[in-house]
Amino acid sequence: MKESYHICFTSHNEVMFRDEEDHGMFVNLMALRGFAEDTEIIVDAEMSTHVHQNVFSARPMRYASNLRMSYTRYFNHKYDRKGRLGEKYTFLLKVDGPVHQMVLENYILRQGLHHAASATALGYPYCAVRELFAQDIGLQADLPVPMSRSYMATFLPRYAEFPDQYQMTEKGVFARSSFMEIRRAEQYYISPRNYLYQMNRLTDDSWIQEQLKDNSGKPISLADIEHADEHSIAQMLKNESGRLFSRSRLQDLDVCRLIDNDLIRSYGATSVYHLTDSQKQKIARTLSYDFHLPQHQIRRCLVLG
Repeated sequence: MKESYHICFTSHNEVMFRDEEDHGMFVNLMALRGFAEDTEIIVDAEMSTHVHQNVFSARPMRYASNLRMSYTRYFNHKYDRKGRLGEKYTFLLKVDGPVHQMVLENYILRQGLHHAASATALGYPYCAVRELFAQDIGLQADLPVPMSRSYMATFLPRYAEFPDQYQMTEKGVFARSSFMEIRRAEQYYISPRNYLYQMNRLTDDSWIQEQLKDNSGKPISLADIEHADEHSIAQMLKNESGRLFSRSRLQDLDVCRLIDNDLIRSYGATSVYHLTDSQKQKIARTLSYDFHLPQHQIRRCLVLG
């Protein structure tokens, strides 16, 4: 029997996505694993150091494990890397009740806002936030283009199997609208107006009180979703205002692009994983002194320690 689950896996010391292609491949693998494991994907969000998903599945851990394995295999091959990507544990939380479900979707779709990666929830591109009520709100979702199955297969792992209704965008990435349960996700919000309200409201005690109407277990909090300390949770709540987001501040993807396309070239390297420790330290000093980046960001983008 399929039930609703929140899935989260993390990689705090090393970024999981170094460029746009990585994000696109993760979406493709998510679609393929969902089909293979008979798992319905409701909403998703991919941050540089962690992934959140809400799925309906009878075997959520198997789905998550196979997705992680598939993506790690791709990542390791592309960057000439070895070993597990990210922390070993996958967080799994069962969700029951329409209000619980809506609150879970809220937390997942507002990831960009919580991590100061966008000024609003709708501004973060690596999640399903722009797919819900897209036509009613006037959002610009990634639209599929006519493409033969044989051509779609060139963007996928060899022998990948997918149903005919899956469609791709011009970037060779499965359109979320073609494989995710977007209509089901919308049902919990009822109307486009409420969806916009939920994406913009501030988190407070009313989120807990509203979930009590379900009579179905403990209310979900931001701490349950993020598995972070009190200081980090407090910072995420501050980020909800959107005022702490700055377009001039380099995000992890920008830093990885700078490292991979420019800084490692002077050492004749094609991957950050080819650098020696001393070479990484020199690049770290450049990122610190010339670009004024925080040490924790430098360390995860350079894979230091």
